[in-house]
Amino acid sequence: MVSVLCALGIAGCAGSAPEAARSKDSLQRAVAAVSAEQGAGAPGTAEHAALAAAHDHDHDDDVEEDGEEVDDVALPAEPGAGAPARSPLAAMTDAQIEELLANDPAALGSMSVGATNAGALFNGIRMPESDRWELVDPGHAWGTRETIDALDRAIAAVHRQFPGSPKLFIGHISARDGGRLSPHKSHQAGRDVDISYFLDARHRWYQRATAANLDRERTWAFVRALITETDVELILIDTSVQKLLKEHALKIGEDKGWLDDIFQYGSRSRRPLIRHARGHANHIHIRFYNPIAQESAARAYALLVKRGAIKPRAQYVRHTAKKGQTLGSLARQYGTTVEAIKRANGLRSTAIQAKRVYNIPRPSGGPAAPQPHVTVPPRRLPPPRAADASPPARRDGPGPALGG
Repeated sequence: MVSVLCALGIAGCAGSAPEAARSKDSLQRAVAAVSAEQGAGAPGTAEHAALAAAHDHDHDDDVEEDGEEVDDVALPAEPGAGAPARSPLAAMTDAQIEELLANDPAALGSMSVGATNAGALFNGIRMPESDRWELVDPGHAWGTRETIDALDRAIAAVHRQFPGSPKLFIGHISARDGGRLSPHKSHQAGRDVDISYFLDARHRWYQRATAANLDRERTWAFVRALITETDVELILIDTSVQKLLKEHALKIGEDKGWLDDIFQYGSRSRRPLIRHARGHANHIHIRFYNPIAQESAARAYALLVKRGAIKPRAQYVRHTAKKGQTLGSLARQYGTTVEAIKRANGLRSTAIQAKRVYNIPRPSGGPAAPQPHVTVPPRRLPPPRAADASPPARRDGPGPALGG
């Protein structure tokens, strides 16, 4: 450990135990500093079987109403360059990363490995307990530091505006090490969150939001905070609920052009942030960009695999099924098996649908490393409102203390 810290050029590295400890603290402060610069703050029941039973097992978090998979759609971005990610691991050698993996893996920070529907999570953080939310399944509420902080920041924004707001229910984020989490296709890399709407006093988990029970003020405040105060990648909300939220936002004076840009409902936006997906009238699905965790994973991936810290991720071909095709024909076409395709897509039967995109596993000569150089689009901020008491939050501004 001492040699790694010395090689990193951290002051006070003379070999003694107290000095080594101080050096380790310096490394952790350096990692935290990069996290803060990227906009991440300090990190902070029903069992899984019951939660899974509540889901529609045909429900697919990654499929929109037209059958197009969210992961295959170019995500919305403002004109101009996005903010490039910068991982604290970028300046480290392989030997330095390997020594930290062997002696102090937590010092490397959270890593979101691969795609959200074919990924893993390293050094995840469990969403802490709080009087502002209830964890429905704590064993599957693990995310990256950036995800946990962003979620807390958006919830805290609601409580600043509406003190004494009721708890939200937080469902699945990811398993501790990521990977397949039934009944989802996504939720594999610590960047996806299922969370309830703010509803009336009789609220329970997985309750459908309607015109009669939706707390429009608090739910819109939450969604607005996600968009303006976090690096959110997409938000899945049923069209019926989008309609209620957009009408409320217009009523309180939000800019119509901005709302048309972020909502899929009632607009022609090509890449809205808020999209319809079947099965999301009873919860919101949020996906965050994790620039540090994604970039760190790309840098350390081969070393994580080498040391057995994660399993090599399968390589996939993305295939859009055509009418008349079967799993058998796809297996023969790509040189794999029906069972392998079923596992890769979480299928319970051999039935497939035309125009649906499927992951087809293929033989791999080595691990499929995540793509480096994550670029986060600029936040799509609304025009200032006359009633606003303060300017919109800046990306580099610190979030509120976790659980505070």
